[in-house]
Amino acid sequence: MSLVIKTSFKVDYPKETIWTLITDIENSALCFPGVELGEKLPDGFNTGNFNVKLGLMSFNFVGKFGFIELNQENFQAKISATGTDAKGRGGAQGTIDVVLTGNSNHNDVQIISNISLSGSVAQYGRGIGMIQAISEQLINEFGKNLSLMIDADSTTISRADNSVNLKDEVLTNKSSNPQNPIYLAKLVWQVFCGLFYKTSKKIILI
Repeated sequence: MSLVIKTSFKVDYPKETIWTLITDIENSALCFPGVELGEKLPDGFNTGNFNVKLGLMSFNFVGKFGFIELNQENFQAKISATGTDAKGRGGAQGTIDVVLTGNSNHNDVQIISNISLSGSVAQYGRGIGMIQAISEQLINEFGKNLSLMIDADSTTISRADNSVNLKDEVLTNKSSNPQNPIYLAKLVWQVFCGLFYKTSKKIILI
């Protein structure tokens, strides 16, 4: 059973920022529901598991995936993925084309998946409408998680920059007034906020 699934989602960040995260397998895989990233293989691919529910049946695909094309100039990528159900009920393989379109800070991530299903997997998932609906749901969740990760990174970077600026300000004022408790208190508070946001980022990604 072969099918083509077209999905998309919006991300309000520059293409360069989105591209950097999407092409970073170790981080982008964390954003996709049901994916568990495994080890890096010599051919550049990664092993992994993908858990998905088709109707009343749950499947755990064990396989590998990775980029086979990367065109940063046009923000286009192609991913190859193969997997077999852990209980021997069939498998899936296919390619996924990813294209970033839009301008400035408002961009669409277009995803075209060419998938082939075999064995019982094809039987349980033969309702193309159901697979389309599940795919759209997963991609929408992926888009939301991707945005959350970019937000977390941006917040951490912003906090780090502010911390550096504040530290310089404290040192400058300390030289003229080494007993100034206000600036020292601000520095302690800023360091605490930086640690809090780093911890929050980890919690979001789990």
